Amino acid sequence: MTRYHIVSFNNASAGQGAARLDRGEFDSAEAALDHAKQLVDRALEQLGVTSSAHELMAQYTRRGSEVPTIYGEPRVAFHSYQYARERANAMFAKVPE
Repeated sequence: MTRYHIVSFNNASAGQGAARLDRGEFDSAEAALDHAKQLVDRALEQLGVTSSAHELMAQYTRRGSEVPTIYGEPRVAFHSYQYARERANAMFAKVPE
């Protein structure tokens, strides 16, 4: 059975010898992808109030607590920063009047 493993790191401690954080092992690509997205969603929420998607992404790239990578075969296409950008843009999207 294929297994997927998620490893994450903390942007706030990047360059300071930060340890990789084991975030679990999953039986399916879908379960791993869902969990990785949840990690990024929670990290964005923890950054607090920001005034724009740009500011939120600036905070995430500097001090986001979760930047997960999914390991396993077949490979799962997941890019933490791309997903975070999509979520940030959605959070600040203007509602049509």
